Amino acid sequence: MNLQTYIESGILELYVLNMLDETTYNEVQDWILKYPELTEEIASIEKALENYALQNAVEPSAALKAKIEQALFTTSINFSQGEVVPINELSDYHKWLDFVSAYFPEALNAENFAELVTDDQRIKQVLVVSSFDIDEESHADEYESFLILKGRCRCTVDNEVFYLEPGGYTQIPLNTNHRVEIIEGPVMAIVQYRTAFS
Repeated sequence: MNLQTYIESGILELYVLNMLDETTYNEVQDWILKYPELTEEIASIEKALENYALQNAVEPSAALKAKIEQALFTTSINFSQGEVVPINELSDYHKWLDFVSAYFPEALNAENFAELVTDDQRIKQVLVVSSFDIDEESHADEYESFLILKGRCRCTVDNEVFYLEPGGYTQIPLNTNHRVEIIEGPVMAIVQYRTAFS
């Protein structure tokens, strides 16, 4: 597909608005890694949407504003062991830490720990605590992603190097070499594997 045609298709706007199904969303992320110039296009779309929102914003009443703020601070996902709550870039790591405290308290002070959180044939999630670097690997048939709950690590995905700390999230494209080095450990993370064909 021609890159300009891809940009003009409207798919990047849907990506920014988080209105794509998981498969298409992951395909867009693969395109972004393959064509870094798409990052600039996405930034431009985000800026345009932000400007539109600011120009058309309506100030809520004081009562409505207070109600919204209260809901934001009191709402929590009803995690339970075995329930599938997929992780993504919007996941609240504090809620996951609460889940760990309730169901895997021994992991909070562990140097190394691994326990299956859920496995529903589409998504498998594992709670991992590691004081050791994770060797390079790649996956051909499943997307790996992880959300950092504690500690700090350096991730290398192909030739890109970036750091993650609590709240940090990343997803690894298919057939992509990646490794994790512990910077401040132990590192606790929810590691998620999702089949590429689900």
